[in-house]
Amino acid sequence: MASRSMFSQHHKDLLSELISVDTVTPMESGRCCDLPRALDLYAAAAQRIGFTTLYRHVPTLDCEAPVSVKRRAEEMGPEFFAHQASIVLGSQDIHGCADVMFNFHIDTVGPFFPARNLQGGIHGRGAADNKGPGVAILEGIERWAANHPPEKRRPRLLIQCVAGEEGGAMGVYGTKQLMELGYHGSLNIFAIPSGGAYFDSSTCSMTLELSVDGKGATDDAPHRGDNASLILSYLCAELARQMGPICSRTDVRMTLAGVATGDMHNRVYGTGRAQFNFSYRTTRSGELVKSAVTSAIETAGFRFVDIFGGIDVFTRTAMRLDQILTVRWLKSGLPVLTNRNADWERKLADAGIKRHADDTETFTCDAMWGQGRGYSIMWGPGSLSTNGAHTSSEHIDFADLDQFADQVAALLFIASNEATGAAACLT
Repeated sequence: MASRSMFSQHHKDLLSELISVDTVTPMESGRCCDLPRALDLYAAAAQRIGFTTLYRHVPTLDCEAPVSVKRRAEEMGPEFFAHQASIVLGSQDIHGCADVMFNFHIDTVGPFFPARNLQGGIHGRGAADNKGPGVAILEGIERWAANHPPEKRRPRLLIQCVAGEEGGAMGVYGTKQLMELGYHGSLNIFAIPSGGAYFDSSTCSMTLELSVDGKGATDDAPHRGDNASLILSYLCAELARQMGPICSRTDVRMTLAGVATGDMHNRVYGTGRAQFNFSYRTTRSGELVKSAVTSAIETAGFRFVDIFGGIDVFTRTAMRLDQILTVRWLKSGLPVLTNRNADWERKLADAGIKRHADDTETFTCDAMWGQGRGYSIMWGPGSLSTNGAHTSSEHIDFADLDQFADQVAALLFIASNEATGAAACLT
């Protein structure tokens, strides 16, 4: 832990308070959290440095939402979206257009645990991902404003404080809907731990689910059951075998996730499911892999029937494969971020903000919804791995927040002194 930092005490206190508010996504917990209170705390802090709440967005179900979002919204009813609002804050001199937009997500993964002070930093859920970066945005703007003559040009600023990033929500009911409403800028900064340098490309992912809904049996008559364990294990092995080389050629990362049927030794389990995740870097590669998966499953199905149809104990399972197997994409077709902008890249460099030369370490985040809406980057203090994001050791160093805030201030000074080009107009 670093022992020295100029990060202001009032923003340390704000971060501690925000971390101590439970904002665990209902996508994981299945229950409402206290996210509206966290939004109010953040908005009040932003108001003290000249921001007003331009818009409070209570989301609606998006047609592009992953199946998991649709399921959860149906399970929880109106309370789901009522407790998953997002807000847009604007500098008071904004007149319909923005030069720079900051975005950070205030929802977290579970489990929740409150703030605990460390030497030179703070520990708690959301400290690094992503409440710490969100508070550091305010610190940076405050530093810039304190040293900016009021008669000089001020960049028009927006801050999106969003829900719906974690838990596989993919930003579809937070960031996506705000961007579609026009709340973006000439430069869009998606604050996320990125090792201090920024990415201007992202990945995205699609998730395949194989599910079996058949009839189980006991070991007294295993031939009378539909063997979900056999179906899923065979299809997973075949998909892994067929898709491995294709994914390598298309630079797509394949993950075989959980395979679940049952754990008793004397049962034939008739139901179960398995999932594959495919992380892609271009829309084209995602489309190619999705098409190849469809073909691979069809081939695997024919082979399954051919191999097991003649084995007495599995004949029923093979003959009923088409009736009891469901293949569907829980999410697919989502965009990726890939953009460059020489003017903003120069300004970022002048502010001491480096671009990752190697984008192979980029990842999936809400920045994908910034594609084609100004120049969008993923940039923030700390590292998802080093700072223990999504783990019980999650923490952030105040020195990292301090450096990020300084760079935000430096960037705004540069944006104040130069024309930023066409800003994005709000609808």
